[in-house]
Amino acid sequence: MSGYPPEIEQFHQTLCNLAGVDSAISSVDDLSSVDTELLSVTEYAHLPHAALLRTGGGLDNEVLIQFELVLQPSQEGWHALEFLGWFVRDCARGGRKIQLRPFALPPVTPYGRQLGHTLKFHLDLFVDGIEDSLAPALQAVSEINRSLELAISLYKINQAQV
Repeated sequence: MSGYPPEIEQFHQTLCNLAGVDSAISSVDDLSSVDTELLSVTEYAHLPHAALLRTGGGLDNEVLIQFELVLQPSQEGWHALEFLGWFVRDCARGGRKIQLRPFALPPVTPYGRQLGHTLKFHLDLFVDGIEDSLAPALQAVSEINRSLELAISLYKINQAQV
C-alpha cells in the first residue's frame, strides 16, 4: 500500500504505464503561506519558482499537487516526455493550471559530481478554492487521469511491458 489517495495512485499508475517512465511520486503543498522570500530556502527548491514569482507567492486556498517523474534515458523516455509535454500543454490550453518542467540538482556538491544523475520532471497542478478538504484537488487529478487514459488510447501510445 502506497499511502496515497486512490485518485493519486491511479494517476501514478497511468503515468508509469507509459513506456519510458520509470517512476512517479507526488506531494501536496499548501501554497497559501508561501511568499517569494521562502523560495530561496532549500526546503522550497522543488516549487515552481517562476509561477510563484509571477503571483508574488502562493494564492489563498491554493495547493500544488506535484508529480515527480523519472524517465528512462532512452528513445522511449523521450517519446513519453514529448507526449506528456503535449498533453500538459493541451490541458493548460483548456484552462487547467498545470505545467511540466525539468528539475535537477546542482552539478557538483562537496560529495562529488552528480551531473547526469538527478534529472527529473515535475508535473505541477495548481488547484485553488481548497478550504476544508482536498476533495476538489483529488477530483481534478481524476479528471486529468481520465483525459490522459483517453489520449493514450486514441493516439496508441506505447505502454510499458510488464
